[in-house]
Amino acid sequence: MKAAYMTRFGGPEVFAVGDLATPQVRPGHVLVRVEAAGLNYYDTLVRRGAVSQAIPLPHVPGSDIVGRVETAADDVERFRPGDAVIVAPGFPVDEADWQAEKENFAPSYYPGGTFNHGGYAQYMLIHQRWLLKNDTGLPAEELATIPLVLVTAMHTVGTLGQAGPGMRMLVHAGASGSGSMAIQVAKALGASVMTTVSTPRKADLARRLGADEVVFYRERNFADAAKEWTGGDGVDVVIDNLGGSAMRDNVRATRWGGRIVNYGLVAGLETTLPNIYEFFRGQYQLIGSFMGTLGELERGLRLVKAGKVKPVLDEALPLNRVREAHARVDNHQVAGNLALLPWT
Repeated sequence: MKAAYMTRFGGPEVFAVGDLATPQVRPGHVLVRVEAAGLNYYDTLVRRGAVSQAIPLPHVPGSDIVGRVETAADDVERFRPGDAVIVAPGFPVDEADWQAEKENFAPSYYPGGTFNHGGYAQYMLIHQRWLLKNDTGLPAEELATIPLVLVTAMHTVGTLGQAGPGMRMLVHAGASGSGSMAIQVAKALGASVMTTVSTPRKADLARRLGADEVVFYRERNFADAAKEWTGGDGVDVVIDNLGGSAMRDNVRATRWGGRIVNYGLVAGLETTLPNIYEFFRGQYQLIGSFMGTLGELERGLRLVKAGKVKPVLDEALPLNRVREAHARVDNHQVAGNLALLPWT
């Protein structure tokens, strides 16, 4: 099969495109013919070795996978050849963790394409436990932009952020893959949203997705803007994929008793709370979030089928342009998500 695979850790140049052995079906597993694979910021962390340098090489990344069942093991009952399917974008790699009530809390839970071969290939093998039937009706290249950012938004915005009517939320990086989905989920659940962007093109996208207020963070401090937008109170919740140097202003942008839900480190791995007295005096809540459960993904897909959440596809590229695709993500040149097409 044709695949895009990492030969070492580093920049986009570490990818090669060539032939690898097609996985052999084993008990409980399904061989999926990949129609499209989404490209996420997380894939660049895997590529750089920032997630783990113990990942065996060569390695095929990619957690967002849409396709059809090619073959299934004899003991697989829920899926048949030809079925349209969505691969869960994350799952525990240790089978002992599979019965965890909330699988994203399991120690061995990782996005797909981390310690297993992922979707940057014409075929991928997955256990039936982590496969969903696709009844969305969306084109593969559009649907492939959804699973990881959708399950993340459902957990971050819905479960932890408790978005609902009357709530005011700040979503960082509103034109990124995760930010664009967080805006949509927050709006679908009834919240008002302010978001940050860097360019007019990204501002237009954020507004089309429903953002009520858009801030150009290079021109204006987002905490000042949040205070003004809320009449001096601060937002109820910050949905933060930045971390690092943004944390000081995250606290300043939040009302007393509000929540900061962090799920990323784009602005740096280390962060500081500038004044711990002000933090506990204001009774702020800092909450970590990582991906989500299969149940949250299924609830999110119901929003997709209802037309309340839509894919944000910037461009679909042939698999042999994987280096270009990763370079565009590295250089923040994507509005929404990219998809890779392994059969083109």
